[in-house]
Amino acid sequence: MNMPKHLLIIGAGAAGLPVASHVRRKDKDIEITVITDREYFAYSPCGIPFVLSGNIPSFDSLILRNENYYKEMGINVITKTKVKKIEIDDNSVSYDNKKIKYDILVIATGAKPIAPPIPGINLKGVYFLNSLEDAFNIRDALSSAKNPTIIGAGAIGLEMAHAFLKKGLKVRVIEMKDHVLPNILDKDMGDIVYEYLSSLNMEIHTSTTASAIIGKEKVTHLKANGNEYETDLVLVSVGVKPNVDLAIDAGIEIGSTGGIVTDASLRVKRKGKSVNNVYACGNCVEVTDIITHKSTISALGSTAIRQGIVVADNIMGKNSVFGSISSPSIAVVGELEIGSVGVTKEKAIEYGIVPLEGKAKGLTRARYYPRGEDIYVKILSDSDYRVIGTQVISKEGVKGRIDAMSLLIGRKTTVHQVAISETSYAPPISSVLDPLIMAARKIIGAD
Repeated sequence: MNMPKHLLIIGAGAAGLPVASHVRRKDKDIEITVITDREYFAYSPCGIPFVLSGNIPSFDSLILRNENYYKEMGINVITKTKVKKIEIDDNSVSYDNKKIKYDILVIATGAKPIAPPIPGINLKGVYFLNSLEDAFNIRDALSSAKNPTIIGAGAIGLEMAHAFLKKGLKVRVIEMKDHVLPNILDKDMGDIVYEYLSSLNMEIHTSTTASAIIGKEKVTHLKANGNEYETDLVLVSVGVKPNVDLAIDAGIEIGSTGGIVTDASLRVKRKGKSVNNVYACGNCVEVTDIITHKSTISALGSTAIRQGIVVADNIMGKNSVFGSISSPSIAVVGELEIGSVGVTKEKAIEYGIVPLEGKAKGLTRARYYPRGEDIYVKILSDSDYRVIGTQVISKEGVKGRIDAMSLLIGRKTTVHQVAISETSYAPPISSVLDPLIMAARKIIGAD
């Protein structure tokens, strides 16, 4: 009689937990253990800024599942426990002076915040946002803060900055690049967001580098571009990097991005070969960009979940593959929805693609219908007129357009095809000619 297999998952985030749940639904006998160094798990980190802003009543709302839920499913979740070592030749993992054997291992260790080498970064009053515990600490600090500073004008940085603004605080944002949201928007589109946030009295300094955080024990000032700004709370939000220390120690291949290298089935590689019973998924894994065909890191929860499902399918013998990604993303800052998919102009040029671009400004509803909002659209194509990127900004109607363009990019659609696409129309929710069509027509010279 065969003993039930043991599936061991390191990490209880948006990649690790879907693996456990999907495998359990298909196989009632396999033993499943999940180890996480966190106290809180199965929560939505993307909701944290909206709790701090008051849009969501409490952090409890973000916790989707508890230990009992997984216990009832027959999944053993070990919390507040750090894995010390993975021994692939021995099919074992060590933690807390214990060694646990596995038949199948999934590495879903996620990402960790980048800590730039700024003097004073370890002072009291300087925060990173990487867990619910971090969010609690920031919430507590906000009760006595007056003038917080955010280093980094990415999506999380701006969402947090707006949350601080809603609390009546004087907010300053420091961004090294020459525009906000530099990873998902071109400067001309970023400037639309800048104008909106400036109108809310958010102070944003672009092309500005934080050089020192000053204070005796607690932060009192921040130095940037030779100026000193008074501040009593600093949130460092300059991006994340794959959390791969365990994988490196185990001899697993790491790519040029710093992420774990896998095959198409998300099996890890070691000594040049795929390891049949060890998978990796989520923010610790490098993936392939559908436009540039280069390795990249996706820090999106949606990518992590999709990878988790692919890993679960393969564990169950389904032979699933994870393809290239276009990384559709959306940020909501105040009333503004900011969406992007594919590459920006800067990223395209970096990889040797000379992009063509078309921009359009329209309305989200018929001109005569009340409460229509301005909508700004930018489409990028390569020299063969294939769509390689889209950016959309408005107070409504952004997500659907970004999702549609993600699908079209995946199918290597040309702007000529977009320009003659049929779109639905009703005065309360759209204009007769969609701004996407208008932008595509500009690239092909039809307007």
